[in-house]
Amino acid sequence: MFDIRLEGKQPIYEQLCEKISGLITSGALKAGERLPTVRETARSLGINPNTVQKAYVQLEQQGFIYSVPAKGSYVADCTRSAEALLRKVSEELTAAMNAAKNSGLSKDAAVKLLDSVWC
Repeated sequence: MFDIRLEGKQPIYEQLCEKISGLITSGALKAGERLPTVRETARSLGINPNTVQKAYVQLEQQGFIYSVPAKGSYVADCTRSAEALLRKVSEELTAAMNAAKNSGLSKDAAVKLLDSVWC
C-alpha cells in the first residue's frame, strides 16, 4: 500500500505520513476507511512498529486520521482532512519563506518564484 525508501535522508515516519496524507487528500483513502493496523503496516514494510505508531500519532495530530480504542485508526472526514492539509501547507510555506528571507532573497524574487511554481 505504501512505497517507503528505507535508505535516504528523510525519516521513515515522515515518508509514511506523506504517503498516507497524500492518499487521503487525493481521495484514494475515503473518510471512515480503516487504515491497516500498526503491526500490519510494520510487517508489510519491514520496519519497526514504533515507527508506524509515530506516523499514525502525527497524522492524528494533524487531523488526517482518528483512532478508536481497540478498533484501529480511520481516515478523518474531508473537512478535517482539508483543514489539516491547509495547516500543513501553511507551516511548510512559512518555513520555506522564512528560509528564503533569511538567505537574502528579495520579496519580489520570492513572489516571482511563487508565481512560477503556482502556474
